[in-house]
Amino acid sequence: MNLRRKQPADSLYLLLDTLCNAFGGIILLAVLVVLLTSKEKTPASTPADSQERLQRRLELAQSNLQKAQQLAAKLQSQAANPGTRTQMDLLRSRKEIQDAIQQIREANEQNSKDLDSASAVDPAERLKFLNAQLAAARIKKLDTTNSLTVATENRQQLNVMMTDLEKQVTNKIGELQRPLRLPKEHETGKRVIYIIARYDKIYLCRNYDLSRNENDIKWTSTLTDEIAEPIEDKGIDPANNAAGLANFFKTLSDGTIYIAFCVYEDSFPAFIQAKQAASEAGLAYGWEPWLIGDGPVVFTAFGHTPKPQ
Repeated sequence: MNLRRKQPADSLYLLLDTLCNAFGGIILLAVLVVLLTSKEKTPASTPADSQERLQRRLELAQSNLQKAQQLAAKLQSQAANPGTRTQMDLLRSRKEIQDAIQQIREANEQNSKDLDSASAVDPAERLKFLNAQLAAARIKKLDTTNSLTVATENRQQLNVMMTDLEKQVTNKIGELQRPLRLPKEHETGKRVIYIIARYDKIYLCRNYDLSRNENDIKWTSTLTDEIAEPIEDKGIDPANNAAGLANFFKTLSDGTIYIAFCVYEDSFPAFIQAKQAASEAGLAYGWEPWLIGDGPVVFTAFGHTPKPQ
């Protein structure tokens, strides 16, 4: 037995479907028309409009700049005010205090977490960990003690070495130094001949004929004085010309003359050699130290004469 499909009594459903489709098409056409007309009606911006827009933007920027400058001047005036400065200092201090409080709180929270974690750990494991830390600390302490002991021993050895070196230096200086005795001067009626020790050389104030030596010494005469300035590239080098110096002393060894040395601090070795040559020639001598800062030797009738030793 076949089923019979129930047919509608009329075509109202077909008419309703046709009307809906037509209405949808009309709406679609209307939307397309509106879109097309809106694109056609949108006017293109002209150069005049662009210039006006730029002018408005420029005016707005200038206005903002003036307001910013006014605000900066106002802030500067407020900053220069002592009251405002005090308020700013107080605000800065409050900020620092708040930061410190926050750090303390964070530290407390971290400590609380550490304590909680420590309490949560098994006591036996905690004790084992602490014992390990204690053992490591003891080892570190032992290493530090050993290092300190080694450093102390090194310092003692260095002190001993320093003492030995000081003794060696003292002994070496003692070997290099020559013990001198104070000269024992005495009066004499002999005639004095002056010799200047300068530039590590010997300058004879008199020639072999006892005339004034103007070849090695520059003489300057005043009303009351005679100034003797040795010429640096002249004079007698006792190390290289000991024979000439000895011959000069031999010409004076008649028992009526003694030598007076004027010794500058740069010529003491030359003076030692010259006085030895004078002693070997049988001449008495005296000497007087001079400083380079004292200037040249000045002979005057009101001075003094070194006595022979």
